[in-house]
Amino acid sequence: MDKDALFSGINEGIAAERSRAFRVNLRKNLPYIRRFGGLERVVGLLSGKHAVVVGAGPSLENGVRALKKYGGRRELVIIAADMALRPLVKRGIRPAFVISCETTPTGFFDGIKTSAMHLLAFSCMAHSTLRAWSGDVSFYNWMLRGEPYDALWREAGEDLGFVATGSIVTTQAVSLVLGCPIGTLALAGNDLAFYRSLYLRGTLRHARYMEACGRFAAPETMELSAIRRARRYVIDRNGRTYFTNGQFLAAKMWLEDLLPRQSLPIIDSSEPGCSERAVRKAPLEEHLRLFDRRPRR
Repeated sequence: MDKDALFSGINEGIAAERSRAFRVNLRKNLPYIRRFGGLERVVGLLSGKHAVVVGAGPSLENGVRALKKYGGRRELVIIAADMALRPLVKRGIRPAFVISCETTPTGFFDGIKTSAMHLLAFSCMAHSTLRAWSGDVSFYNWMLRGEPYDALWREAGEDLGFVATGSIVTTQAVSLVLGCPIGTLALAGNDLAFYRSLYLRGTLRHARYMEACGRFAAPETMELSAIRRARRYVIDRNGRTYFTNGQFLAAKMWLEDLLPRQSLPIIDSSEPGCSERAVRKAPLEEHLRLFDRRPRR
């Protein structure tokens, strides 16, 4: 697999498909950008914390208990992908941060009380999604150069800060937190491939299957059809075959190049997630038990 060709094709495809949406969204977002600013404040908020980046993959169900048990610790900070917010809230988990780079209108935040949470927002994210957010916001640009990006960043403000994309929103979260002096990093629900489900139950995607199902099309059947349409590549892991698409494969390759070069402890509880050759695989609860340790009197 030619990694450079894969990333180049994704970046060119995004620019060709969404450049007009980027411009329209940015101009509508500018008043919010001027009001809230960029990532400078976030560095201090994450300093010294143990970070958990949470995606919306189905394996996140295995980490819900740990997130509920330890989520209120001051030492821990949960950064959730936009798609993961709704199922987390339904399970009684309210992350400190949510990250979104979706440029088309969605209902990620509709009906959710977000006033106590902090949104990490791509400067060109969909304006209607941004308006549904009621809490704090910090904006960022993508670490991409050339047109149309250079003109967008000049208009947004290059002082917002730049984040490597890695092709999906959870890789942007990883890029952002690794730019801060955090203590440890854990990945959960960052599956990057499909087996029987695309996303955790309770996400907007799953809700759409429920709404569209009928007598001859159960939600599970519709989801399996979506998996078949998306499977461009095969991943074999521990005797099980997973399928993935170009965007998730690019994210997997990006993380497996980046994470082994970090000096801080990193674990991945996702399934299949990153390869064990690139990162330590461990259940999230096992990793978070470090908060149970207390010095002896």
